[in-house]
Amino acid sequence: MIYIGSGSGLERDFVDMKNMYLLPTVGWVNKNLLGKIIFVFRFIPGFFFSIWLIIRKKVCAVFHTGAFASLPVSMAAVILGVPVFTLVLDSKPGKAVNFLSRFSKEVFLPYEEDFPSLRGRKKVVTGIPVRDELTRGKYGEAVNYFSLMPGKKTLLVIGGSRGAKFLAELSEKLIPLMKKDWQFIIQRGDFKIVSDHEWVRQFSFIDRMELAYALGDVIISRAGASATAEIENTGIPAVLIPYPYAFRDHQFFNAKRLAFIRNNIIIKREKEVEVKNFPELIETLYGEKISVNESTSTEKVVERILEYVRKV
Repeated sequence: MIYIGSGSGLERDFVDMKNMYLLPTVGWVNKNLLGKIIFVFRFIPGFFFSIWLIIRKKVCAVFHTGAFASLPVSMAAVILGVPVFTLVLDSKPGKAVNFLSRFSKEVFLPYEEDFPSLRGRKKVVTGIPVRDELTRGKYGEAVNYFSLMPGKKTLLVIGGSRGAKFLAELSEKLIPLMKKDWQFIIQRGDFKIVSDHEWVRQFSFIDRMELAYALGDVIISRAGASATAEIENTGIPAVLIPYPYAFRDHQFFNAKRLAFIRNNIIIKREKEVEVKNFPELIETLYGEKISVNESTSTEKVVERILEYVRKV
C-alpha cells in the first residue's frame, strides 16, 4: 500500500515517508484566475508522475477522498484502466468528488442518502472509516499520558488546520471561567494559548487521540468529516462549531446530520458563540456520553475494493 498526497498538505508530518509520495498539487476551489492557472501548471507534472508511479508500483486500485492530490492520481488511474474508488466524506461533496465519482467503480457513502450530485456506477453505504484504536483508549493510561487529575471533568477541544485560531481563542477565554471544576486537553494548531492553569494541556497536534477520547467528557470541535465521524463513533457529547468558510458550508451540514441522529450534539455558528454562556452549555452535556457499536466501515470499504482487485 502506498499513500499519495499533496506537498502543500499536512500529510507529510503524519504519514510514514517510506510509503508516501507528495505531488506539487494545490487547491483550486475559490481561487482567483492566477490561482487556477497555478493549479493547472501543478496538475500536469502531478498527473504524469502519477502515471509513472502507478505503472512502477503495479497499482491495482486507487482509493481517494477528493483531496488535492486525488484528481491527478485518479485521472492517471482511469487512463491506465486501474479501478478507482471514491469515499464521500462530507454531506455536501466537493467538486473533485463529484467529478471523479463518474469514473469510479464504486462510490462509498457516509450514510443512507441519495447524493444526487454523484454519478458513480454504484453507490454503497459504508460509513466513514476511522481507526479502530480511537475507541479503545484506556482511562488510566490517558490520565498518566496527559498528567491530569483522575476523576476531574475534562473538556477536549479539537481545532483543525483551518479554523483552529477561533477555537484556541475560545479556549483561552473559557479556562478562567471553568478552571475550578474542569481540566483541559486542547489541540490548537499553531496558535499558542496563554494560561497559567495547572490542568491545561495544549498541543499543536495530539498524537494519541485514543487517549484524548478516553479522558474527554465533553468535546468542542469543528465539524469536518473526520472529526464528526470520530465523535460519532466515540459517543462523547460535543458542541460543534462549523468552520464558516468551508466550501458550500459542508461543515454545518456534517454537524446537522450528526445532531439529527444524536441528542448529545449541539451546533453553534461562530456568530452565535457567547463565551459567558458556554460553561453552562458544557455542563448540560456532561454525563451524556452514549454507548456506540464499534464501526465496521473500514472492513466494508476494504472488502468492496478487494472484490475488484481479486478479479485482476
